[in-house]
Amino acid sequence: MKAFFALLLILNIAFAVFQWLLPYEQLFGEPRKIPLAQQLQLLDDAESPSVGQSEIASKIEVETDALAEAVARVEKELENERTRLVTEDNSDKRVCYTIGPITDRARAIEISGRYGGKQVKTEIKSSLEKQYLGVMVYIGGHDSRQEAERTAERLSSKGINDHIIVDNQTQKNVISLGVFGLKRNADRLRERVAGLDFNAQTEARYRERTIFWLYGEQSSESEMLRLLREAETSDGISQIPTQCLPT
Repeated sequence: MKAFFALLLILNIAFAVFQWLLPYEQLFGEPRKIPLAQQLQLLDDAESPSVGQSEIASKIEVETDALAEAVARVEKELENERTRLVTEDNSDKRVCYTIGPITDRARAIEISGRYGGKQVKTEIKSSLEKQYLGVMVYIGGHDSRQEAERTAERLSSKGINDHIIVDNQTQKNVISLGVFGLKRNADRLRERVAGLDFNAQTEARYRERTIFWLYGEQSSESEMLRLLREAETSDGISQIPTQCLPT
């Protein structure tokens, strides 16, 4: 009997301790009812984070698009600026000159070879030009050589001994008294002969000859070559800058 009561006491003590640790309502009671207003507030609080995250994501997307547009606009402006500042260089990279006049073809070839050996592109050109010889003093108007000879004898008798009779395709039976480089010397002799009762005249004389010119073309990135020798420049050969020929 004592054992029964002792066992019952132990069970009561254990139940009391268990109830103290876990209240009765949590074991057997119904769940605590939450008012409707409080439930709605809890729902709003639960939904508000998701709404805030959506707004933040949308804002980030808008700012990202704006940043991308700004970067694209800056890149386009930089490209336009580079295009404006960096222009294609279409300037002619050549420097050209003409060398001459050269009266001897062999000499022109020799000068051309001198420049060509220095990587200068050369081309020899020729032209038929009139060379000024001077002013000739003459007496014309003779119908025959015999008549011209009689005039020559009269000139000699009056002290004019420097004369010859010219007989060619352009001048027939003409007495030449000389060709003068200076016109004033020719005029002085003409006046002297005219004072002796002769019909003296003057005329500029030319002869046709072939003149050679050397066209040179080199790179403008190097110093212009000047390879003419002193003897050539003394003979009147010059190196003259000229416009380059079309390529």
